[in-house]
Amino acid sequence: MRDAGVEDARLAALIRRGEHLAAYDLAYRRIERDGVSPAIAHAAVLCLARSGATDFARLEYARWRLGGDPDDAEAATLGARLLKDVALASSGARRRAFARASALRYAASDARHGGLYSAINVATMSLIAGDRDGARQAAEKVLSSTVVEGDATESYYALASRAEAQVLLGAPEAAAETLAQAIARSPQDYTAHASTLGQIDIILQELGAPNTWLAPLRPPRVAHFTGRIFNLPESRDQPTDPSARRTEALAAEMQGVLRTNRVGFAYGGLAAGADILWAEALVACGAELHVVLPTSVGSFVANSVAPFGQGWVRRFEACLACAQSVRLATKDPYAGDDQVFTYSSQFAIGCAILRAEALATEAVQLAVSGGDAQSNVAADLAYWAAAPRRQVILTLDRAPLRVAPRAQTAHPPTVMKAMLFVDVRGFGSLRDDQIPAFFGVVMAQIAQAVATLARKPEHIETWGDGVFLVFDQPADAAEAALAILAAHRRLNLRARGLPRWLALRIGGHYGPVHLLMNPILGNQAVVGSHVVVAARIEPNVAPGSVYVSEAFAGALATFHADRFRCGYVGRTKARRDFEPLSIFNVVRRECPDMRSCAR
Repeated sequence: MRDAGVEDARLAALIRRGEHLAAYDLAYRRIERDGVSPAIAHAAVLCLARSGATDFARLEYARWRLGGDPDDAEAATLGARLLKDVALASSGARRRAFARASALRYAASDARHGGLYSAINVATMSLIAGDRDGARQAAEKVLSSTVVEGDATESYYALASRAEAQVLLGAPEAAAETLAQAIARSPQDYTAHASTLGQIDIILQELGAPNTWLAPLRPPRVAHFTGRIFNLPESRDQPTDPSARRTEALAAEMQGVLRTNRVGFAYGGLAAGADILWAEALVACGAELHVVLPTSVGSFVANSVAPFGQGWVRRFEACLACAQSVRLATKDPYAGDDQVFTYSSQFAIGCAILRAEALATEAVQLAVSGGDAQSNVAADLAYWAAAPRRQVILTLDRAPLRVAPRAQTAHPPTVMKAMLFVDVRGFGSLRDDQIPAFFGVVMAQIAQAVATLARKPEHIETWGDGVFLVFDQPADAAEAALAILAAHRRLNLRARGLPRWLALRIGGHYGPVHLLMNPILGNQAVVGSHVVVAARIEPNVAPGSVYVSEAFAGALATFHADRFRCGYVGRTKARRDFEPLSIFNVVRRECPDMRSCAR
């Protein structure tokens, strides 16, 4: 006998943590088991919407008839929110039309149920629809409402709504003061702050107004940290710890940089030397430390920490114990392929930029450099600088260290590739007489979409309804995924004798792979553990969506934030020998000037 109250509490907790996929799975299982209840169906559709599966969310909203009861305020505003999501993901006439429809839905809910949430959305969506007079009237109505003193969350959103209304009415100074009051009510709720800042950014963009006045109100910055290794011993008799005086001076300088730049979150490695000093400084300043290692922990210590002295090993262990999270770019021990170190650095950079985008704040790189153009630090600096963002570079007045050569492998080095797995939800339920039509319509449409790509895949495999595509760059893979998805949406499946609910699911990953000869087929094969990662993501994708790994999403956020938007949707389901991993939805950013602070 299941306890519905316990399940309700678990569902609410998952939604609060942003684990939208797990929450949707739980809600859907409840519906299959117990039938449709408005509250659980609402939760399921909300999770789909927050995971970027807008089309599927709208289908489920209609299928479960959530908009049928005019007295259900939450269902009414959810329907308006789905139209808003379509509007914000569109451009031109389509954007305005869906914004108008959303504004009408919010207005109907406001007239029947009241509430600041509907009222402020009437104002914002009217603005996007091109109705500036209607937007001003709705904003004035919000300002005329009385802020009811409730708990911190309620009072935060009441004040935040007033700030949005003041922005709509062209009063940024008043809005800044009101928003500061809101933040003071709930100072650590950075997710709520980011949501409000995102809404205000959209309003300012529509008004053609600057957003620089928001900078002091944004959450703390997110950093990527990197730096030189200290003290490679040249003989057994050489001291292996750096000079205490220089270490203390550099540590103090680092803490000053962290405070000056208001860093609250940071991602990077933990090699001996500057990495560990950055980590210690972050912990001392109360910032969140997130560690990204290229290999298994033991192998990393053996190659990048222990050779420089046991003192560094002890400090590494202390920092690791303080880390908020630890990510491994690969779980294998180091096998002589230096590509894993490059991949790990780029992974950490992507994580930092994704976090900055999620918090609507700025990303900054913190480095300790010795001026060696061939070093890993120089590569990190160049990678970050390719898309201009803030950098703070400290100089270490030491001669470049003679780095001990790592053991080389007899295998050819891996190469970085972006991979997509595509399949069709519902293929297994087709009747045998529908299979020819499926291949002649659905698979043919995928083939046509791939054939018309500006940058075609380097490698293609297919079996049944599955397609495996490999690209050199994540942006090319993302373009392909969205083009394939758009092509499928244009199909009139019912007219071709196929069920309407056939939907594509596309999963992607970016990582190092082996390019080897397939001895059976006599052609090139793309293989390795990172191919498995890509394959594991696809079954978790909501129908009609593209979900990718954190590494893939991070690469897009680093260099292509003007073209793509990636949002966290949750973690893959746990399976034997495969730990859950974070995944992100990918959508096209229709309005390039989205004021991304992480850029």
